Amino acid sequence: MRMVTASGRSRWPIIIGATALVVAISGGIAYTATRPAPTPNAAPSTATATPTPTPTGTPGAAGIGDDVAPTGCLGGQDRNVNMVLAAQADAKHTSYGAVEVATSVYRWLWQYPSPPASESDTIGSEVVSSTASAAWKDVAAQYESDEWNTIIADYKANGGSFHTSSTNGLWRITEDSTADRVNVELALGYVIDGALSPTRSTGIGFVLVWEDDAWRIESGTSVDQPKLTAGGTRYTAGC
Repeated sequence: MRMVTASGRSRWPIIIGATALVVAISGGIAYTATRPAPTPNAAPSTATATPTPTPTGTPGAAGIGDDVAPTGCLGGQDRNVNMVLAAQADAKHTSYGAVEVATSVYRWLWQYPSPPASESDTIGSEVVSSTASAAWKDVAAQYESDEWNTIIADYKANGGSFHTSSTNGLWRITEDSTADRVNVELALGYVIDGALSPTRSTGIGFVLVWEDDAWRIESGTSVDQPKLTAGGTRYTAGC
């Protein structure tokens, strides 16, 4: 299984990088197609533009059983597997709950130093749906791929780090979502060497299914960047 490549084809899809590139990929988790530079000197991604928030709690996918709007921090401030599992356990059977779980997974997933293989195995077995492909469940393999090693090369050489933050992030639930199957689109900011970048963002699309009393990741999708930018909603907190 491979991450997104320069040609835009991979088993894991993807989305928004510093160049605002959006690539539709078949199946899998979405990764940025460009390396997050150690210094924030790229042009702003359109995902960082100020959106026009969509109303919540209204009829349609975004209003199915919703209660508390997504904070972007369900599960806590940490970026480890326990945070993801806590978010999954606390998330309600609502579209907002699906957004919180998707956000926790992406906050864990997109970081360097990379998560330990033991955490990847837990995500693959506990958070990825039983109906997902075998390649999707092998999360640990992603961090051994040539693509990931290319992305992190500068950080390995210079001792830097990066992760994502839901502060000023955006989320969107697509129109075809249902009570038990929710397509979530996210855009989060880069934190590079401990500082939130004013210019860089990354996005991802997840399909979550309600299975065994919890939201689980079944697959990935490409992101409708114009809709996310213009109609995405800010998290109420962010971390």
